[in-house]
Amino acid sequence: MAEYKLRFTEEAQESDGRQETLDELIKFMKEMEGLTMSVITLDDEQSENWDKDDKDDFDYQDYYGREIIQQIQAQDPDTACVVIRNTQQQPVAMAAKYPGDPGWQGIGIDIRLRTDIRNMIGLDDYELEDPV
Repeated sequence: MAEYKLRFTEEAQESDGRQETLDELIKFMKEMEGLTMSVITLDDEQSENWDKDDKDDFDYQDYYGREIIQQIQAQDPDTACVVIRNTQQQPVAMAAKYPGDPGWQGIGIDIRLRTDIRNMIGLDDYELEDPV
């Protein structure tokens, strides 16, 4: 009988990666504190495409994100940070424009962390507005 070498993954290693990502998102949220925030809700098509891996390498997240930021700059230039959420009210990305910085910084939110981030931000307090 062949002898197999087994490698067991320690639970702590798996949670460390999750915790690192969560810490990065929390740090980003703290940097957004005190900035004028808008909550943008994607429409059904955008929500469906947001997490799609396109075989043609089309980056829906980048495309929609840029579109949203352009719209915000045109309609509400005082907004300095944005939470983008899907139709299930789960946050999918955050972006912020910091004083003195000419551009916007953005960060995507992993599917597995969206409920945690939604609860931390308190997105349930924002009524579902019309999609972008």
